[in-house]
Formats: sequence, C-alpha cells, structure tokens
Amino acid sequence: NNRNWTHLISKLELNGYLTINSLKNWDICSSKYYTDIVCRNAGLKTPKTIPIAYSEDTERATKELGSKFPIILKSSTGTQTGIGVLIIESMRSLHAAVQMLLLYNKFLPIVIQEYIKTDYDVRVIILDGQVLGSMRRNVITGDIRSNVSMGATAEKIDLTDLEIKDSITAAKATEGRLVGVDFIPSKNREKEQPYILEVNSMPGFGGIEKIQKGLTADILKHFKNRENWR
Repeated sequence: NNRNWTHLISKLELNGYLTINSLKNWDICSSKYYTDIVCRNAGLKTPKTIPIAYSEDTERATKELGSKFPIILKSSTGTQTGIGVLIIESMRSLHAAVQMLLLYNKFLPIVIQEYIKTDYDVRVIILDGQVLGSMRRNVITGDIRSNVSMGATAEKIDLTDLEIKDSITAAKATEGRLVGVDFIPSKNREKEQPYILEVNSMPGFGGIEKIQKGLTADILKHFKNRENWR
C-alpha cells in the first residue's frame, strides 16, 4: 500500500522490464473482494462475499450475505500466514469485532463470507497458464485455517480436469503469470466446480517444495529463457 513502491514498479514496467507478477495482477489480488468480483465474472464459483463499509453496517451486510452463523470475517487486503481471518458465531460477536477493527483502522477494508466446512483446501501453482504443482493443505485441528506456515500438514493431490480448468481460469482472470490459486473442493470433484477462495500474486513455495522438490528451480529455469519474457 506504499505508493512509492507501486510507482517504482510502474516505472520498471513503463521502461520495458519484466515484472513477475505485473502491477495489475498485484492490484487485483491484493483485494479479496476485487478478486471475488473478477472470478465470478469469469464464471467461477466462490464463497458468497459481502463487504462491510463501516462499523454500523454489519446488519445490512449479514442480511445480504444470507448465511446462517458461523460466518467468516476477513480483512480484504492480503493476509499474511492466515492472520486476519476469523470465524464469527453470532451477530453480537460480528458487530463487536467490526467495531474493534475499525476503531484502530477506520479505512481497513473488511468482508464477511459464507462458511464452508471442509477438512482441507488446495493450493495450485499456475505458471503461464499451466499447472506447475498442487498440494492438499489439511485444516489445523481446532482451527479453520490451513496455512502450512502456521503448522498445517500438506500432501500431494491429483486434480480433476474441472479443478485444473478453473484454477487456470482464475489465474488468467486476475492476469497472473505465476500465482497460487486456493480453492475448497466440491463434494463431487469431477462434476461440480470448486470454490475459489483467492488468488495469491506472491505465493510462497516452501510448503509445496517439500512434496514436489524442484518446483522453484523449474520456475527459475522458465524465466531464464527470454522467450518467456513476452
């Protein structure tokens, strides 16, 4: 959110340098709500997501969401290692949490989201329209998060054709060349679209590298070839 940083990247792009990812991709992915809009516009399925505009807006937003509690409360800006994601059990808890967040940062963009119970989610690494790797991330016991950096376990997973298609679509919709697409699988993975959770413009490779060694080297090899700079 530092304009000096974005101006520097803009200068590099204007001068013909390759930036991975582009400033446009970063701009889309830095907002979970914006990403949700873009993905839905591309025909993807996402958890229903509603922004909260101000501290007294919780009742309107909850009514528009139309989901029973518990629901998810998130910072719409990019979270780090799962920080900024809460499960909310009641309207009273939601109102108090929103008031607290906006007391300390009145311009913090926040959203509420339907809660989809699952034992795991999936991270897919997309490189220039192709699946480079994927992993199943098991939800931490007693938590709702599945971040490997927070202690969640990861294992290899074979994607269905539909999951591959939608992951690639999400990357293209956000104009990402090297991104991590996170989704919750549907009950019928072969026939029902997954729920796209977010597209990460700066994915970490530590977790997936443990189960798919050499992935980072493959990325570097890809971009060492200047034919791939276009």
